[in-house]
Amino acid sequence: MNQERLQKIIASRGYCSRRKAEDLILKNLVKVNGKIINELGAKFEPNVEIYIDNKPVEPVSQKVYYLFNKPRLVLTTMADKDGRKTVADYFKNIKLRLFPVGRLDYDVSGAIIMTNDGEFANFVMHPRYEFQKTYQALCNGKVHKSQIEMLIKGVIIDENYKTRALDAKLLNYDKEYDESVIELTIAEGRKHHVKKMLIAADIYLKKLKRTRIEFLTLDDIEIGKYRELKVHEIKKFYGIYKSTSLR
Repeated sequence: MNQERLQKIIASRGYCSRRKAEDLILKNLVKVNGKIINELGAKFEPNVEIYIDNKPVEPVSQKVYYLFNKPRLVLTTMADKDGRKTVADYFKNIKLRLFPVGRLDYDVSGAIIMTNDGEFANFVMHPRYEFQKTYQALCNGKVHKSQIEMLIKGVIIDENYKTRALDAKLLNYDKEYDESVIELTIAEGRKHHVKKMLIAADIYLKKLKRTRIEFLTLDDIEIGKYRELKVHEIKKFYGIYKSTSLR
C-alpha cells in the first residue's frame, strides 16, 4: 500500500484541512500508533491508527458540504476557550465533525463553506487555484471613482505586498447618512485582506460582508442559516481545481 503524508491522511478523514493538520502536528498533538509525530514530512499507510489530542481519528463514512451565512460577531472556529459564539453553534444538529473552509473575521458576516472533506477544503483555500470571493462594504463618506480605480489597479498591503481587486464598483451612496456601499472581488485570502486594501485606498470601513464564493451566492439563505451544496456545485468546484492545476 502506498504511503501518504500524515497531514493528507488526517484531511482525508475529515478531521480538518491539511493546513490545520500541519499546525496540529507541529504542536505535538498527533499520535500515530501511540507515538507523537511532529515532522511534516512523515509518511504512513492510509489505514494507520491516528489520535489527535488523545482522541481517535476515524475515516469519514459520508462527506458533506454546506454554504453558511455567518452572522457578525461569530468566530470561524469550532470551539473557543473564552466561550464566545462560534460557527459550531449553528451546526449542533449535524452529528458529523465539520470545520470551516478558510476564515471569515469575527466582525465580518456572510458566505463560508462548512465541510468534513479535508481535501476539498485544502484546494479551495489554496491561493494557487484563485477561487474568487466577492464582498460588499459599507463605508463612511463618499467613495470616489479614483479610490475604486486604485483598488483595481492595485494597492500595497503588509508592507510591500501588492494586491488588486479583480473588480470593484460603487453600488450606492446615501447622501443623508453620508455612507457608501462598494463591492469588490478578490482571488486571494490573506489575513484581513479586504480590510487592508480599503485602508490602503483611504476608504473607511463600517461593515463588511462576503456575498459570494465563486458561483455560490447567499440567495434565500437567512443570516445564521445554511443549505447543503448540490452535487453539481461540488463537481463545479472540482472542475475549477482540475482546470487550474493543468495551467
